[in-house]
Amino acid sequence: MSPRSSSQEQELRYRQIMESDELGLRLAQIQDALLALPDDAFAEKYELRKERDRLRDEAAGHAGELETQRSDADLLAELGALRQQLAVLNRQKIDLVSQAGGGSGTGEMGNLGGTNINLRMMQASGADQIQARIGRIIGILTDRGVEIPD
Repeated sequence: MSPRSSSQEQELRYRQIMESDELGLRLAQIQDALLALPDDAFAEKYELRKERDRLRDEAAGHAGELETQRSDADLLAELGALRQQLAVLNRQKIDLVSQAGGGSGTGEMGNLGGTNINLRMMQASGADQIQARIGRIIGILTDRGVEIPD
């Protein structure tokens, strides 16, 4: 990569960060304006909420662009940390076999409480978001042709 293209990339990243900062500032201003309006200012609130939603969509696009510019090493490190976090959450689940006494006579009805608790624990801990993030990182790395460790 030539020095010129490197400086162009840095300039592009700088512009994207500045645009993201401006979006954040504008979103904060809209939130302040929404809070300042009286409860019955429906039309004004509607217009501000439409603008807020548009800016949120734009900000999400910027976040995705910045993410794809992260280095492979950085993404692999995050992937490893997220996998460890998910493993910790999985180790905290109730072992349904030992909970039921390990015998086959207990049946499924004895495990329903443990299954529900496990499901709720995973939902409360954000396991779905962690798995989604892992999938996003794997997708980026796969698109780049990076070998992903198990």
